[in-house]
Amino acid sequence: MTWSSRATVRPTQGTSASSSARSPTDRPRAPTSAPPRWYGSTRTSHEAADNLAFPNGTVITADGSTLVIAESMGRCLTAFDRSPDGTLSGRRVWATLPEGVAPDGICLCADDTIWVANALGSEFVRVAEGGDIVERITTATGLGAFACMLGDEDRTTLYMCTAATSDQVKAQERRTGCIEKARTTVPGVGLP
Repeated sequence: MTWSSRATVRPTQGTSASSSARSPTDRPRAPTSAPPRWYGSTRTSHEAADNLAFPNGTVITADGSTLVIAESMGRCLTAFDRSPDGTLSGRRVWATLPEGVAPDGICLCADDTIWVANALGSEFVRVAEGGDIVERITTATGLGAFACMLGDEDRTTLYMCTAATSDQVKAQERRTGCIEKARTTVPGVGLP
């Protein structure tokens, strides 16, 4: 079985958390869990959590105490308490997302909401804890939504990675990927 990193966040020098997915050639037709990994400063790694439905985007709060991971096939954001050494505990559903929203890349806002790239549509949604959608941005190009990050000096520009497909081979053939941007009112915090 081949696994590849989908999203990585580095809270401290020498450590990182990475979500995983089966490679396209190994991916079964039915969605399965893939284990996120915690990589320590000693170049060792261990499985950080199990039974996640296609883990994807990952954020760590500004104080480092909480890790939230997008479960694309689970239609939810799952939170964990995070110790200083990266150990995860206190697993809980942070937000259940409505039908038609599959979270891919995510980024954290200063008001504790999370921007979510909807892998099933051409939109990015800002979600409050519990699952209420408080803001929605449709891609200008009509392309699919796959990753996002708040940037610029004030961290209120949402940079959105879009493409016609997430299939690696088709994406290389079509070359439709682009980065769109939109101004928002709530700045980004935390990692990445």
